[in-house]
Amino acid sequence: MTVDPADGTQGVAPGRPITVTAGSGTLAAVRIADGQGRAIEGTTSPDGRTWTSTTRTVPNATYTVTTTTRGKKGAEATTTGTFGTLKADKVNKVTLRPANGGTFGVGQPVSIMFDIPVQDKAEVERNLKVTTTPNVEGSWGWTKDQSGKDRVDWRPREFWPTGTRITLDANLGGVASAPGAYFTRDYETSFTVGTSRTVEVDVPKHKLTVIEDGVPVKTIKMSAGSDQFPTRGGTHVILSKNAKETLDSTTVGLGDSYNLPDVPWVVHFTSSGTFFHSAAWNTANIGVANTSHGCVGMTVPDAEWFFNRVQVGDPVVVKGSNNTEATEPGNGFGNWQLTWDRWKAKSALAG
Repeated sequence: MTVDPADGTQGVAPGRPITVTAGSGTLAAVRIADGQGRAIEGTTSPDGRTWTSTTRTVPNATYTVTTTTRGKKGAEATTTGTFGTLKADKVNKVTLRPANGGTFGVGQPVSIMFDIPVQDKAEVERNLKVTTTPNVEGSWGWTKDQSGKDRVDWRPREFWPTGTRITLDANLGGVASAPGAYFTRDYETSFTVGTSRTVEVDVPKHKLTVIEDGVPVKTIKMSAGSDQFPTRGGTHVILSKNAKETLDSTTVGLGDSYNLPDVPWVVHFTSSGTFFHSAAWNTANIGVANTSHGCVGMTVPDAEWFFNRVQVGDPVVVKGSNNTEATEPGNGFGNWQLTWDRWKAKSALAG
């Protein structure tokens, strides 16, 4: 019986394949597991003499190898050995969006943000799998999150069909994201797509329209960004909602322009600070003039209705803005600012 790595070996590279070979007879059973009982899976060759791992070991773990061989006359013999994997210099962890479970809008991508930079993007991407029911065409694309961290998103070619079920299997345990930097576990998440809803913001007409299944549900008067601070144009995605929030200009790079405590009915659609919200202080301009610092302000009753109606992941399409600067894909979910071909080109496996 030969096991590679051999019994007693230390400092084995995480993720390295493991093989077990019978010197005579055949393999009746192979079990390899770490101290927490997490088993390494594998397959046996057609002749029954070689077993090869199909899943990876993780860093800083001790594995016990238990093998049983069967001789030509049926007699069995069991042997046990151990080996240890290298401790990672750095451990890379991830943040998944959406978190596991829930219902989201038709523009919601699958998103993975990494704690530390990813050097081998292609290897990481090869170990990511998105499954959709029904089948939907899509692609991974790499970007920098607004926070500066590496991020990879899976975006469908077009908005999701209502009712789609999406599952991510990130089989990253033991994968090196850079020399000495490893993932120590696998990740998964799943979510469902809800109502086909789009928010259209018509900047010149000072109004927004909520459209569901292609039918306008409600048109709301609003005041968008001024000529000096125009609202970001193009397609965005609703990121989060807060029933009450302090709007502070220092958090969005506008100095001490404003500080508005406890503003009700706030809906975010960029990470850099573009929101829908109630604007009781600006009632005279709602439906008349665009005077904000880029946000979309409404009356309190309209903002409350809007807050309760929309969901995270709904697309926001801003039309007629004087802002000609495209929003970066990593600023919220600006993935939809790019054409399909440009988005696919952001995959580490493109071409």
